[in-house]
Amino acid sequence: MAINSARTIKRPNRNTRYAGKFILYVEGRNTESSYFNLLKRSNCQIEPVPQKGYGISKCVDFVNEAICKFEHLSKSKRSQYKEKWLVFDYDGRSDYLDAVKLAKDNGFGVAFSSMCIEYWFLLHFQDHDGSPIPMRGNSHSKAQIEMINDHIKKFNRTAIRPVKLYDSSSKNVEEDFFDLLMAIDPLSRKRRIVNALDRACSIHLHKRSINKEFSESVTTLYELLIALGVFRKTAGGWELFFV
Repeated sequence: MAINSARTIKRPNRNTRYAGKFILYVEGRNTESSYFNLLKRSNCQIEPVPQKGYGISKCVDFVNEAICKFEHLSKSKRSQYKEKWLVFDYDGRSDYLDAVKLAKDNGFGVAFSSMCIEYWFLLHFQDHDGSPIPMRGNSHSKAQIEMINDHIKKFNRTAIRPVKLYDSSSKNVEEDFFDLLMAIDPLSRKRRIVNALDRACSIHLHKRSINKEFSESVTTLYELLIALGVFRKTAGGWELFFV
């Protein structure tokens, strides 16, 4: 099997047992939910928090609704969860830092992306320096989706089974695209998701060291995936871990 094939990943079994159960409240209509559903973590309960209109207008509204949803669970249900997390994007919203603080003050872990979750996907394909990415048509995600699709097109030139382009309208993470994210990169000979972890961690730690933790471009999705047990640390560095 070709080393850069999207079909080099062994899918996790939903019956695999992990220590502790997590509940994730995610924004967005499709992206976050479809991505975490494809990870197939048996220790992970995914709860979309729908907002009126397209996306969320205020980050604080999203956080408050997630807090409300969790508090309305029965005491026995709440006790089942080892950790509770929020997954949301900056997207230029002015109350973003207030929302992060509110979430943490209420005991939530926060996996944030500045500007959007597509930056996490982009880091699977290129070693970006964390600088701001210019918008396309007043959209942060559209700019990054175009960059992602350039990488997919490059992959498709020699692929046995071409991968569909990332749809900027639905923003749904399709199975073939997910497999590509998880497959082995032919240059680094590491899984792309491990490359993304290394890159995201390096960018985040650098920005935090210069007091610019939330400044574009940065994502802490890697922290949540480590907590969920997607990766394990070895003498040679991080590696993908499913069983």
